[in-house]
Amino acid sequence: MTYDQSMDCPHTPSPDKYWQESDAYWFYDAEQGVGGFHRIGQKPNIGTGQATAFAFKKSGERFVLNDSYTNELTITPEDRWKSGHRVGRHIAESIAPGKMHYAWDEQECSANLEYYESFYAPRDWSKPKHSGELMDNINSDGHLECSGKLRGQVKIAGNTYDIDALCHRDRSWGFRDTSRASLHRYRMFSGTAGSELSFAAFLLDLKGGPGVVAGFVSRNGVDQDVSDLRCMVTFDSDGLSPIGATAILTLETGEEVRIQCQSVQGFMTPLPDTNCATSDTISTFEYEGKTGFLDLELCNNPGRGIYIPTTEDLTLLAINCGVSKSASYEI
Repeated sequence: MTYDQSMDCPHTPSPDKYWQESDAYWFYDAEQGVGGFHRIGQKPNIGTGQATAFAFKKSGERFVLNDSYTNELTITPEDRWKSGHRVGRHIAESIAPGKMHYAWDEQECSANLEYYESFYAPRDWSKPKHSGELMDNINSDGHLECSGKLRGQVKIAGNTYDIDALCHRDRSWGFRDTSRASLHRYRMFSGTAGSELSFAAFLLDLKGGPGVVAGFVSRNGVDQDVSDLRCMVTFDSDGLSPIGATAILTLETGEEVRIQCQSVQGFMTPLPDTNCATSDTISTFEYEGKTGFLDLELCNNPGRGIYIPTTEDLTLLAINCGVSKSASYEI
């Protein structure tokens, strides 16, 4: 796949009702202690969309919007145009090859951001064994992953922060039937320390099928596909809030890339359609004297139960919508 700007713009939907298009990204400015996660997704054939936003100031406040999977928002044809799309007050738009404008505007939190630099060419996942059925059900038409830099302003609870952050972005379009996925051991581990080291990988199961691993590592312009991912997480006393993790990304050459990360701040997203919840935790790691960042996204559900946690179940993760005090991950 050779990247061109059209891949970052809205595509023509197929007739299938489950066709979707989505943009997601996560970021962290370690100097400012400000980071977050933002996703918008559209289902044009049924006229609905989702918006998820998380932003925090370390040792300050954090904001969560994570209920649109329960209460999907209405979209119209005017919410899709040549270069971008919108769900409610949330926008993702291509402004130049490899450059994006992202924004959201909620009462307690807003952002106006530009993804302005890529550390490697935007690319698709690798295509490992068993990936065909998974991609046909999750990302049938196309998918992009890329790490780079993000700048702009984030406002949380009346406080405005100017940031220049590390960022990883993800966009996909095509048929997506989330009911086919089993999230009982789902892991996604994606981030960057700069052009010296960037990575994106996941482990996901289809119901009744094998686990599928896909991903890659990019180092100084050289990409290598990932053949296996082990992601071992340390949880707080609630058994749900990650405080750190060690990941082993095994390359197709047999080389192992080990990354140990420490949690900074995270949130949980209830997924009532699949009777579970996922968490995203912005984390940091060290590589060759540089501080990198990543998003540790997972579902900790080994018993395949159907209980969705509430705030009373969590020690560190945020789950309630709105502003709250940022949790301390110091131990």
